[in-house]
Amino acid sequence: MRLVEKVLNRTARVRQHRWRMERYQSPEAHIVVGGSPRSGTTLFRRILDRHPAICCGPEMGLYIPTRFRFEPLAALSGLPAAELREMFRHSASQAAFIDSFAARYRTLREKPRWAEKTPLNVRHFGWVRERFPEARLVHVIRDGRDVICSAAGHPDRRWVDGQWVWALQPRRLQDLARTWVADTSAGLRLRGEANYHELRYEDLVTRPEDTLRRLCDFLGEPFDARILEDEDDRAPAPDQSLAAAGTPVPAPSDRGPVFTHSIGRWRRDIPPEGLPEILRICGDRLAQLGYVA
Repeated sequence: MRLVEKVLNRTARVRQHRWRMERYQSPEAHIVVGGSPRSGTTLFRRILDRHPAICCGPEMGLYIPTRFRFEPLAALSGLPAAELREMFRHSASQAAFIDSFAARYRTLREKPRWAEKTPLNVRHFGWVRERFPEARLVHVIRDGRDVICSAAGHPDRRWVDGQWVWALQPRRLQDLARTWVADTSAGLRLRGEANYHELRYEDLVTRPEDTLRRLCDFLGEPFDARILEDEDDRAPAPDQSLAAAGTPVPAPSDRGPVFTHSIGRWRRDIPPEGLPEILRICGDRLAQLGYVA
């Protein structure tokens, strides 16, 4: 099934390449969030969505080259699949489709500004910048060693028979380290540009108010203390470590309070014999970003 899905995805990307690359200039100041997976982008999305002027729903992947599937997008957004198909059909480019979707989603959520979080956005910030010059790009950064630990035990999401299914997949720590280096490299290429902002996970959970005030200044939005409030649902995420790789597991929690105990988890989770190889791969990037052993 996964092989068939990969073939369909690749075919759709090839077929839609010209549609994706069509020229387009949007006046919209969308907020586009990206970062290496398990860097804290979901936590940040949840916080951002609490701002009274910003709606930031579940991960929808609208900015990346992908096969658009309207049933899962409808389930995520709350918009009817038939309406999304019509929107897609009448959009001359992927960027035009994004603007149409954003306008409709803002109306649904009754908020004036739209943000979208997909970790892979970070690899397409250049594409976004060309078509959405007023957009604000937020790169969420986290200690790569902690990212590796979190990603190794986190399930992947797939749409199967009309519902989301989460399953753990085997991952080598070395491959996860290379992914983190590649993802951070993609974002860091925009350092120094006025519409690019780096937000550290560690700052978000240890100094949330200062971190979010700086973010709001960057976004051009007033700071609102409501974004600091935790949800009432404080149930912890299920323990994914007990499931065998490839088997379905419960969906990880997207709610709950902000914790700091995940900072430095690599010290207890990475086997000592595996650490030298990880540092060989990502040690220079860790040093560049100010993360020390």
